Amino acid sequence: MDAEHRTQTADSLWRYRWAIALASGAAVGAAYPPTVLGPLAWIAFVPMLALLDRAATEGKRWGAVLYVFGFAWHGAANWWVMSWQRETDPYLMVAGAVLWLVHPVFLVPALALYALLRRRGMPLGRALVMMVAAFVAVEWLHSLGDLSYPWLALGYTQLRSIALAQIADVTGVWGVSAIAIALDAVVYAWIVRARSERHRLRSPVRGALQLGGWMLAVLGVPMLYGVLRLLEYEPEPSQPLRIAVVQPNINPWRKWGLADMRPMLEQHIALQDSLRRTRRIELAVWSETALPVNLLDASGAELLERIRTWCDTTGCAVLTGFADIERYQPLRAYNAAVLVAPQRERVAVHRKSRLTPFGEYMPFSDLLPDLAKALQWSVGISSWAKGPGPAALPLVRGSDTLARLGVMICIESIYPDFAAGCVRRGADVLVVITNDAWYDGTPGPDQHFAIAQMRAIETRRPVVRCANSGISGFIAPTGAAIQRVPARRAIAAAATIVPQTERTLYVRFGDWLPLVMLVIAIGTVAQWWHATTSSRDSAQRSR
Repeated sequence: MDAEHRTQTADSLWRYRWAIALASGAAVGAAYPPTVLGPLAWIAFVPMLALLDRAATEGKRWGAVLYVFGFAWHGAANWWVMSWQRETDPYLMVAGAVLWLVHPVFLVPALALYALLRRRGMPLGRALVMMVAAFVAVEWLHSLGDLSYPWLALGYTQLRSIALAQIADVTGVWGVSAIAIALDAVVYAWIVRARSERHRLRSPVRGALQLGGWMLAVLGVPMLYGVLRLLEYEPEPSQPLRIAVVQPNINPWRKWGLADMRPMLEQHIALQDSLRRTRRIELAVWSETALPVNLLDASGAELLERIRTWCDTTGCAVLTGFADIERYQPLRAYNAAVLVAPQRERVAVHRKSRLTPFGEYMPFSDLLPDLAKALQWSVGISSWAKGPGPAALPLVRGSDTLARLGVMICIESIYPDFAAGCVRRGADVLVVITNDAWYDGTPGPDQHFAIAQMRAIETRRPVVRCANSGISGFIAPTGAAIQRVPARRAIAAAATIVPQTERTLYVRFGDWLPLVMLVIAIGTVAQWWHATTSSRDSAQRSR
């Protein structure tokens, strides 16, 4: 009777596979900020593992079901990328739709490998170990190359549990992802064990205790580490800086068409002056392309001179985004940031090097130049060139260097190794400038702010974040938000930031964990394959 009941349950499970895949993927997506549903990520993969095992046992096709899972995952977390605003450029909508269609393929390879190996007879425990290791390795691989988009790294779902996220200063966000997916594996293994006739649990209490013990084995050490790290953390003594962010809340669709940029510049200065009346400020940070003109040639010379005069008069430096145009025919431009310091003729520039695929450039455009020209949106510059990579801009006053700023423009902040690279080059404060106004009223700006919190933990650097319409703010080296500026308001805010020079294990050794996980995944498969082949050969010889 028990065997018959299990068969009926399995049949029901497969019958509702599409609904289960949609619900499971949506549950993963719902675990990301700004929700407080992070623990959903600990169990959301379990139904899919059950479906894949069922498919492996019965020889059913699982590819489309797995795609539906990834489609729901991306959709629930990243639907806003299409920019649902009245003035949205059609190209941006199309690019967002293409991302939604393609991205699931990059989210599910570890689960696909799990299904393949289970069909070939790999034992459950070994397959789950392989799946966890492969999941982390694939997540990291998806942060490399022209088609990279690691926005949905699973570790970001755990940022509401700031203690659990502290392990990122050792492992990067990849370690937090490993914990979350390992919990799914543990829960699923416990369910399978509990359902097996041989290991049927006699007491629900005993079963709950057993599951709790298994989950504690995964959570215990990282959670204890995080609690102790938070309790013992003391920022290094250093000269504090008063830094301001200016959030002008300017319509991103219209500002590129303005013939006169001076009113926009004066708005920034007026907002900044509203803070300076009460306290001295060393640095004012303005958003990505706050002035969408080349400040370094004749077209923006008047604006740059106004900024210089203001800096010299107030003793406050300005870091602003601008369009750094190297040549006009053919156009070669960089999404860039310039640091203007008081009483200094020379300026420091950071050119953005990690660009948004299809939004800021066409991947592989060197190979397909005609296609790249055709696929451009009509707002601003949609084909940016790539800058040289991470840098640390010196914030100088007189002969003193007050800080070194690791500047990240927009999507650069979603790459863990980019922030670590800034720190390796000497950055003691991280600065994120962005224009998330394309996605006002959606979870996008909240998710982007949360990602910056992870960069603070990984590097143990304070993060200053300035966005055109929000969410601007200041983040402590523990990842805690010091201040969040209200979104969709023209406002300026300031906080005291203490530069830090500690080099975390993650900064020193980089993405070591996903590399180890890649070796584990390959090694697990190779060892099992060798053992299986050897056993088969022995059986054939014995005949």
